[in-house]
Amino acid sequence: MASARRAQNKIWHQDDQFWETMYPIMFNKERWTNIPEEVGRVITLLNIAPPANILDLCCGPGRHSLELARRGFSVTSVDRTIIYLKMARKKANTEGLNIEFVHKDMRLFCRPNSYDGVINLYTSFGYFEDPKDDQRVLINIHRSLKNNGKLVMDLIGKEIIARIFRERDWHEENGKIIMEERKISKD
Repeated sequence: MASARRAQNKIWHQDDQFWETMYPIMFNKERWTNIPEEVGRVITLLNIAPPANILDLCCGPGRHSLELARRGFSVTSVDRTIIYLKMARKKANTEGLNIEFVHKDMRLFCRPNSYDGVINLYTSFGYFEDPKDDQRVLINIHRSLKNNGKLVMDLIGKEIIARIFRERDWHEENGKIIMEERKISKD
C-alpha cells in the first residue's frame, strides 16, 4: 500500500515507467532518421569542430550523443532514466563509440569549465514546478561551459503554445491510441 501511494505521488518526470512506456512514441523511426540533419544544425550553432567536448544534458536514448560521437566529438551524455542510458550505451558499444554515460538528475550535474558546448534538446528543460530548479540547471550549465562555450537549447515559448493550444488531442502512433490532455497553469 505504501509503495502504491509513493507511485501516485511521484512527479511525472521522475517516473521511469512513464519514459519506458512513451519510448516508442517519443522516439519513433522518423525521430531517429532526422538526427544527422539535427546534429548538423547543432554543430553549426555551436560553431565547433571535433574533438571538442560536448555535454548532452538529458540525452534520453542517446540520439544526438551517438551522432556527435560518430562525427568525432568527445561526448558526455547525462540522463536520469536508467533504461534510456542502457539503450544508448548498448548502441554506442555496438558501434564502438566512446561516450561517457552519466546517470544523474539534470539539476545536480555540474563539471566546472569542462565543455565547449552543451546541448539540451527535445524540450528537456522546464519540467520543474519550482523555478529555482530550472535556475539551478542553468547555473550548472553555465559553470560546466568553458570560456566562450555555448549552449543550444530546444524549447517552446509560451507564445507559441498559446497560439497552438488544444486542451485535448487524440492520435494514433505505432498502433497505439494516444490521448494528450493539457491545462493552463496560473503562471
